[in-house]
Amino acid sequence: MKRLYFIAFLCLSLTQMKGQAPQALNYQAVARTADGVIIPTQSIGVRFSILDGSVNGTVLYSETHQTATNSYGLFTLAIGRGTPLTSAFSNVNWASGTDKYLKVEIAPAGGNNYQLQGTTQLLSVPYALYSEKTRLIAGPGININGNTISNSLWSPDGNGIHNISGNVGVRANANAYANAALTVSQENTGGFSGAMDIFSGDTWQTVINFRNTTVSQTYQFNLAGSGNIDQNPGSFGIFHNNNLKWVWHTNPANSNLGIGSYTHKQPLPKSRLHIFNGDINIEDVGRGIIIKSPNGNCWRVTVDDIGALVTTAMTCPN
Repeated sequence: MKRLYFIAFLCLSLTQMKGQAPQALNYQAVARTADGVIIPTQSIGVRFSILDGSVNGTVLYSETHQTATNSYGLFTLAIGRGTPLTSAFSNVNWASGTDKYLKVEIAPAGGNNYQLQGTTQLLSVPYALYSEKTRLIAGPGININGNTISNSLWSPDGNGIHNISGNVGVRANANAYANAALTVSQENTGGFSGAMDIFSGDTWQTVINFRNTTVSQTYQFNLAGSGNIDQNPGSFGIFHNNNLKWVWHTNPANSNLGIGSYTHKQPLPKSRLHIFNGDINIEDVGRGIIIKSPNGNCWRVTVDDIGALVTTAMTCPN
């Protein structure tokens, strides 16, 4: 019997199945005799085997097909959709790190008398299936298609991506962030590490905004940068965006604290505590302002019923 040989190639186009990576590889070949004569319109049997590591490697998967050549000797099969002999095609671990080889055997009369036609290393075609393995490992909602990673839980828009269907937790279990859009958790490290580090190289300022659309109000934590000409670089405070005024503000040069509604271009606090445009309201009777005298004693300054100042000696606060 004359041995057949085949000019074969794997098609790079893979048929999609139900939106997932295909569990099949298209294989196409032309059947010829050893003399190069095309074998047209003839039933043949084909056995495919996926080998691990080398041309003599372990059989990871094998299957058989019964098909027929056309008038040009051409036939097309889908590796992975034949009759399985060993394991399952979906079980082939394309991500194992070892080379994979395709062994092809032909039964020219269509029976089980298979003859080896060749063993070829698979270079890139099946690694579309590697993406499918990665998608499964990544978890539900994440898909990888070639060089594109998509996640059905996150939607892209003109400004980036957003998630409107669930909460996000960082280093936190599901129960910890069940009622919050974002939860950042930090375990006890016994040191000075923080749960979150927000930094910016902006020379004007670093800002965290707090907004509530139901009252149309916006406040921001604001840290002035090295190039800020309205505030002392390094100053920090809470700024009200609606009226462009500070709620409170610190001067890093002397640790003075300012409280009250003053504009973003007004001077920094002039004393350790500077109240702008407002009063200090002490409502509880008997409470007042505590002042230390030169001899180290402490006095509480209050008022009596006619508004006269009353000083009362007291133990200095610890």
